[in-house]
Amino acid sequence: MEPIKITARMASPIALFDDWTPSMDSLLEWLILDKLNLTTPNPTEEQVQATRAIVDAQMPIAKGSLERDSGTDWYWQVSGPCYRYTIEQQDRFRKRWQPGTDSPEPRWGKRKPKWNTSEGAEKSYDLPMYLRSVDSIIWYAVGDIAGVLALLQGCTGLGKKRSYGNGQVLEWDVSPTAEDWHLYRNGKLMKPIPIDAVPNRGEYPAQTWGWRPPSWAHWNKVVCSMPTKTVRRV
Repeated sequence: MEPIKITARMASPIALFDDWTPSMDSLLEWLILDKLNLTTPNPTEEQVQATRAIVDAQMPIAKGSLERDSGTDWYWQVSGPCYRYTIEQQDRFRKRWQPGTDSPEPRWGKRKPKWNTSEGAEKSYDLPMYLRSVDSIIWYAVGDIAGVLALLQGCTGLGKKRSYGNGQVLEWDVSPTAEDWHLYRNGKLMKPIPIDAVPNRGEYPAQTWGWRPPSWAHWNKVVCSMPTKTVRRV
């Protein structure tokens, strides 16, 4: 494996809620499991661990190690997303459940018709969605060019609400680089890592973050030092 640059050239604005997603290691792990028909909605920690050996064997990114206060810990050697955006606008995504329109007409029998729109499947919502106009998104990694590209060819969208047309990927490019910038570039942090693995802990803002895939899992969330130079508005 060698230092590489992964580039997603975007065809439409991407819906994001922070500066540290999309996570390339999480994306690649999901693509591996999807290829093998092993994806599970909301998997438990036991289910994730059951597929760990399979993912590790097929992951085209090198595994690294960090020295933490609790000992040595592993991570995938890939940076957070790096990009510049020109416009950030706020859209909204809404749901108002209507019986007979959004679902089959319910058969109430002798019961009195009643909808609870404050919870469950009938819950209505009106939430903000932030769209950023981005030409391309770059990740730096140590990995296998052919392996990464083969997985990413099956990914056509990034970010939230892709079914709305957001975050459409025009093409992927994976190329070698002269230097390894997956963790630091010019002395600046390039990805969220646990705060106890950073020598100069006070230099970066701290936030609870899922630093390893799956990033949504509570057992992967710790207080991390967050990079501040990877995403910029121009």
